[in-house]
Amino acid sequence: MRNLMGNRLFQVVAGIVVLLALSHFIYTATTHESTDDAYTTGHIHNISSRVAGTVIAVRVDDNQMVHQGDVLVELDPTDYQVQVDQARADDVTAKANLARAQTLLASGGVSKQDFDTYASASEVAAAKLKDAEDQLAYCTIRAPADGRIGSKTVETGNRINAGSALMAVVEDTWVVANFKETQLGEMRPGQSAEITIDAIPGKTFRGIVDSWSPGSGSTFALLPPDNATGNFTKIVQRVPVKIRFDPESIQGYENRIVPGLSCEPSVLLRGGIPNRSTPIDPQPESIPLSASR
Repeated sequence: MRNLMGNRLFQVVAGIVVLLALSHFIYTATTHESTDDAYTTGHIHNISSRVAGTVIAVRVDDNQMVHQGDVLVELDPTDYQVQVDQARADDVTAKANLARAQTLLASGGVSKQDFDTYASASEVAAAKLKDAEDQLAYCTIRAPADGRIGSKTVETGNRINAGSALMAVVEDTWVVANFKETQLGEMRPGQSAEITIDAIPGKTFRGIVDSWSPGSGSTFALLPPDNATGNFTKIVQRVPVKIRFDPESIQGYENRIVPGLSCEPSVLLRGGIPNRSTPIDPQPESIPLSASR
């Protein structure tokens, strides 16, 4: 008798567990859309020099956090300082000549044509001085935005040319999720999402659907398909969707969430918390995205 009751109790409990699991699966399947074709990306500012020179100081190290305006690299300014001094002397001379010509013009000592020549020379000298000062200022390379240093290749003593890649500053991170076109029917900007990242197991992050690409991944491919030629086979396309992280959700993980990580977002289609700054059904804005994977 006890064995019979025990077996029935086990069957009831097992049935309840199966029913709950089935209910959860049905609820998730009908209210969420997810994909494992997703990765993190961000703004990557490639830092290069606008002038040639010798590196006399590198003020940052790999993976260091920097703020906009921080000094990254300093070049030897000696040659450019000489050019500034020469341009400044020429500018002073040109202004003095123009002042004398102004005085003589009133008394007829110079012609209007000669005065215009002095005025033009003064403007040219001022422009050359401004250019020389700009070249000198370019010897100090600063961070264009807040972010972390990556791909640093420059070292003190290097001789670099204008345009040489020195390092990168990685600013902000978000998710690009390549959803199937059939999954976008009820998806809207402002819907909430849950994001798991392979590199951070056991942690689920929150996010908000920001926008999606104005075209499918194949549209922006190097060789987009031409369905008007040959035999046509319908293939479900994928559309890149931009999902931003909730800042509170990633606190403490900012340094671990970097561009290029594989992740799996799940978007709540109904019952989500809308983003007040984003209309529920706008025309999605264009977003720059890397090639879909």
